[in-house]
Amino acid sequence: MIIGVDLNPAREAWGRRFGMTHFVNASEVPPAEMVPHLVNMTRRRGDMIGGADYTFDCTGNVQVMRQALECAHRGWGVSVIIGVAPAGAEISTRPFQLVTGRVWKGTAFGGARGRTDVPKIVDWYMEGKIEIDPMITHTLPLERINEGFDLMHRGESIRSVVIY
Repeated sequence: MIIGVDLNPAREAWGRRFGMTHFVNASEVPPAEMVPHLVNMTRRRGDMIGGADYTFDCTGNVQVMRQALECAHRGWGVSVIIGVAPAGAEISTRPFQLVTGRVWKGTAFGGARGRTDVPKIVDWYMEGKIEIDPMITHTLPLERINEGFDLMHRGESIRSVVIY
């Protein structure tokens, strides 16, 4: 089960294309009910405790980061922060969330090590093992770079490539 959560329902199709099996429109679930909703979705038959094995926050919103941690399974759930929060922002949680076995970690560039991993990723792309082209939704000349930022902020772009 791979659950995608987004405020933009147009992203559901993209998520499904890359393996998402379930979609939750965050605007349809009250914020206070999001964690119980997702934990319930991940509850396996007969289990009293639900929670995801892995959660990923890509928003940069510190409240969503906390929710992602709280959606991780007690005992072994790992919550990875990918999104960049505003300068000076702080995240917080109750110690119970970590004492019960959840792990909260961050990553930059997917944890890739530039010298060793980038050549492998290029090889995988060249061998057709990974798809990157479908994620490029816009190609823009350098003089239209600000349009690329606007597309990103409006949620209308997955990745834009700027050609200079």
